[in-house]
Amino acid sequence: MVSPIDRSEVAVSLGTDLSVPAERVWALIRDFDAMPAWNASVRQSRIEDGPADRPGCRRVLVFDDGGTWTHELTGLSDADMRLQYRIVATPQPMRIPVWNYRAAIQVLADPAGAGCRVQWDAWFETMHPDEMQSRARQVFALGFDGLRRYFVA
Repeated sequence: MVSPIDRSEVAVSLGTDLSVPAERVWALIRDFDAMPAWNASVRQSRIEDGPADRPGCRRVLVFDDGGTWTHELTGLSDADMRLQYRIVATPQPMRIPVWNYRAAIQVLADPAGAGCRVQWDAWFETMHPDEMQSRARQVFALGFDGLRRYFVA
């Protein structure tokens, strides 16, 4: 068993600007089941334990590497255009173990009305901080690229 002493706390924060109204971007992101539509690292998703906009529901994601991860929606605010989730199940054995993974995605309207900023933040513990930060950034970047493609089409 891995001791908590061997783990490092990691924070990853990445954002991107889109020339799309914040409300349109939020309408897509707030659908907890829609991640495959805008993130190329996710092959498929299914919702369990309630509707996709109710905290407590879970989405089971199949990633491009074949791994299956389960996220639980822990918060959703239309007023703040922010959703929060945590990982509750991961592939076993994990190639790069993580513990206590929490994340938030927020859409911030540009006050000038020229578009929006999407901010994705995650916090977790791992014994491999550099490798996991890199993987998280890859997933986030693929998501941002996917959002750009989704709204250009």
